[in-house]
Amino acid sequence: MKTNTNPLGKRSNLSLVALIAVAVACTHMARGEPDNGDKIIIGETAEIAGGTAATWARVNGGGKVIWVGLTIPVSMAENMPPRGTGPAGAIAVLNFPAIVQETTYFNHAEIHSNPGGHGHGGLDPHRYEAPHFDFHFYNIPVADVRAIPGGMFLVDTPAERVPEGYGQPEPRSVPQMGRHCSSLAERAATEEDHWLYTMILGFLPDASYMHFLEPMITREALLLRKNITLPVPMPAVLGRETNYPTECEVHYDKDADAYHIVFKGFEPTE
Repeated sequence: MKTNTNPLGKRSNLSLVALIAVAVACTHMARGEPDNGDKIIIGETAEIAGGTAATWARVNGGGKVIWVGLTIPVSMAENMPPRGTGPAGAIAVLNFPAIVQETTYFNHAEIHSNPGGHGHGGLDPHRYEAPHFDFHFYNIPVADVRAIPGGMFLVDTPAERVPEGYGQPEPRSVPQMGRHCSSLAERAATEEDHWLYTMILGFLPDASYMHFLEPMITREALLLRKNITLPVPMPAVLGRETNYPTECEVHYDKDADAYHIVFKGFEPTE
């Protein structure tokens, strides 16, 4: 994995800016959103499976972040990488542009490749054993993620900090990740309910704060090369004053053979 910060003079990053800008201009994602001097700012990039993954933001003419994105190549799904060297085995750790970190919920993204899947605490324990990717959109810096301890934490999250439709986070904290929280519908799913994607939440071990949003998408779904819409759960109380997204679109870009995972519809919350 090769990671670059954002020197926009680099040809690869200029090409990436152009690619994302074209996607913004030409896809349904831009419907009803006129160009008022919007610009694309690239965060960091990584070469994965012969393609480029990148964090980025769309900033409007008034200097406000209106989209936060992670672009991933489909080649990553065609040739799933093994476990990486990042926190909890991440294959890529990519910071978002400074303006995203300063004004929105997001700090950085981590990509986890799971060719053999992993367990699930719901009714069907085999549900998440399908090959898939975990896309962690963290609210805290990488150094803080690395410091998260593993173990069992038998403390509940205050009800107002758990989004509607979700239960309490699992008691087990994954080292360098935290406690996971799935929707009540996911927990009740059986082996007859074919799984393609879902939105997972993450809480710190002491259950005090929701520190990541995690689109979890199967290899099968990515190879369909179709758009996906995911819900963005919002707790009544987040615990931090920031701008929080209300929409998530996973847009397939035919020209680049890549996906753009885009959070948008940012609203002030605390």
